[in-house]
Amino acid sequence: MADVVDKRRRILDAARALILRNGRRGTSMEAIAAAAHIAKPTLYAYFRGKDAVFEAIVGDLIATIRADFRAALGGEGDVVGRIGAALTAKYKAVARLLAGSPHADALYGEHDGIAAPQLAAIEAEIAAAIEGELARAGVVRARPLAQLLLAASYGVGRKALAPAELGPAIRLLAERLLRPELP
Repeated sequence: MADVVDKRRRILDAARALILRNGRRGTSMEAIAAAAHIAKPTLYAYFRGKDAVFEAIVGDLIATIRADFRAALGGEGDVVGRIGAALTAKYKAVARLLAGSPHADALYGEHDGIAAPQLAAIEAEIAAAIEGELARAGVVRARPLAQLLLAASYGVGRKALAPAELGPAIRLLAERLLRPELP
């Protein structure tokens, strides 16, 4: 069982490196198999095709985002600080993955591509969590405020791909949008 998990991890690590370097279109199953040091039939035993490999990579990213977001949202501080920290954690996970890739912009735009269902699900989960935190804090218009914050933070996350830029910008955004709405 450990060998299966290790081999799957090796495949995904190789595929991630290739996709970041060559883009999704520029990465083939043959190249993934070679980089993972496995035979092509072995690769197909794990994944039915390149899209399935990409979906698994996105699934790993989403698991990281979910864990980091929840940890920050449940951390210390007031609601504005925790939401700012949680959104920072989300976008830092994405920025760490895409850092240095010449295909970062195309990969960041996967909200409309093959990964759309997975990404839409995590976005809905994050929106509901933020809305819930705002409602518990007494914010009257929690849903539209959460949606506005998410849309604005998406723009910040997309423009500031360096992880060091994200925290201050997203915390400022949360402060300016949320603080005036608190009772």
